[in-house]
Amino acid sequence: MSALDLARDLATGLLSLLAPRTCAACLAALPPRATFGREWALVLCPPCRRGVEPIGAACPACGAPRPPFSDPAPRCRSCRGRPLGEVAGTVALLRYRGPARRLLHRVKYGGRDDACAPLGRALGRRVVEALGPLDPALVVVPVPLHLLRRWARGFNQAERVAEAAAEVLDRPLVPALARRRRTRPLFGVRREARDAVVAGAFRARRALGGRPVLLVDDIRTSGATLRAAAAALAAAGAGAVTAAVVAR
Repeated sequence: MSALDLARDLATGLLSLLAPRTCAACLAALPPRATFGREWALVLCPPCRRGVEPIGAACPACGAPRPPFSDPAPRCRSCRGRPLGEVAGTVALLRYRGPARRLLHRVKYGGRDDACAPLGRALGRRVVEALGPLDPALVVVPVPLHLLRRWARGFNQAERVAEAAAEVLDRPLVPALARRRRTRPLFGVRREARDAVVAGAFRARRALGGRPVLLVDDIRTSGATLRAAAAALAAAGAGAVTAAVVAR
């Protein structure tokens, strides 16, 4: 073990004694020694890590996981016939169930912003895996929160995730969007009514001059929020808009 590794282990142990760390999904106590460089080890306990389901083969349009040997069509059966708007495609990291669902719930409503950077780095690697070489002109744009919601939460989880993803991708983070108005949570709203709830909720803060955009959010369900945000980006002159989300 190098002197640097020893120093890190000692610092981690001391911090754990002063402020015991808990799993970001289930709140179980985490061991005092974490494996540096393995992001999940820093925020999830071993059982929750084993329960997280990364997405492999997926629909390029909506990001939904596909079973092995499924039809490689450009759109899966669940999104075929549904609107995509200005979203050219979607890349997702995890299945939104089990520990991943609990993790993101605690990030949004439990103040676990320490999970955002590990998730963002993993999402950045997933984007490279799914899309291959990226356009040099690409910019990373987070989906913004309304100012009141951001103030209440203390941070924007999509922005924190996007910052880490942008570092991995070596592309600039550009806060090109703002919320025009506060919208009701889409949970519980019928799928076919969600687009109407968020229509016109975003405005562009700057012109994008044809640059392609990676639009980052934490969760994609119906895709209504992503479509509304992408519409504002397209109106500001963005090139192709691809969505990247932590969970689908």
